[in-house]
Amino acid sequence: MRLKSVELWWRRQWIRLLVRLMRRSGGERPNWAARPYRVLFLRHDRAGDMILSTGVMRAIAQSHPTIAMDVLASPANAAVVAGAGYVHDVIVFDKRDTTSYPAALLRLRRGHYDAVIDCMVTAPSVTTLLLILASGATYRVGIAGRGNDAAFNITVPAETKPHAHMVDLLAALARAFDVDLAPSERRPTLNLTPEEVARAEQAWGLGRPRILINVSAGTSARLWADDNYVAVMRHLRERAGDAIFRVIGAPAERSRAEYVAQQGGGEYVATPSIRDAFALVAAADFLFTPDTSIAHAASAFQVPCVAMYIQGTAEQWGVYETSGESVEHPDTTLRMLSVERMRRAVDAAWDRVSVTRSSSANS
Repeated sequence: MRLKSVELWWRRQWIRLLVRLMRRSGGERPNWAARPYRVLFLRHDRAGDMILSTGVMRAIAQSHPTIAMDVLASPANAAVVAGAGYVHDVIVFDKRDTTSYPAALLRLRRGHYDAVIDCMVTAPSVTTLLLILASGATYRVGIAGRGNDAAFNITVPAETKPHAHMVDLLAALARAFDVDLAPSERRPTLNLTPEEVARAEQAWGLGRPRILINVSAGTSARLWADDNYVAVMRHLRERAGDAIFRVIGAPAERSRAEYVAQQGGGEYVATPSIRDAFALVAAADFLFTPDTSIAHAASAFQVPCVAMYIQGTAEQWGVYETSGESVEHPDTTLRMLSVERMRRAVDAAWDRVSVTRSSSANS
């Protein structure tokens, strides 16, 4: 705890120093329609963060025909926006590899950006402030009230809605480009190639409904026992005897996914890339998963989803504007989250799916 306190103290000192170095005077935002503008959106973190940012990124990029948007991504999330029509270019930056810094910073300078957008909407980041400074952009866009306003010359008020989702917090950035997004316009968006869709359809085969189980958690805190997944699959089998079950997991967790598939009466599907997993989500009728980018993909494709969250995370990171349930366990890990609690959540969500499918069939 003492070490963590020291780390946070040093982080605050670095942020104060950078803000002083970056201090900019206020002023009116430019007329974005007056001439071409090169805009850089910083999103150099996790895949889930990138997915949740896609709605606002698309809105900004399409707000004026004069805007060309590049995205600074990480190796973990660059694939999320690969081929996205609203993105001009993707720059991959690995903050863990210090040897890559000179080339990345040189590329930023050569981009001659007019504006740079800070993706950290809840608290300032040392790395992000350094990248903003390195970009050399004339206009620096960020959310006001985070303690670093002086580093920006275009700030917008934060979302004031109580218990706001991360998508809503990010959507506030669009106001800097004269756009006020409706909830449906904020929704994450993912594009798939015809080849990716075809591979997913082949993996699913014929028949409905299609139920996808994801066992990968990303962190140890979000791990749920393999036999718990098996129990939920068997319960769903009782509810939907004609369902097709597919199970996925990160390549490093293949043995777990194969075990769950075999014991739960499904079939394991390899997903060499995260986009293969996204395509399977898009073609599914129902998803069961811990809190990962796969849950956010369900929001993008509007696939009914039951997702599991640790204490204090569902409010900002739960499934967004999508049928299903975000189950928050009152502990810092999912280890003691009961199978019975998840059966109840699955039952409630599955009942809604069944009603929707029945209504569609009768219309």
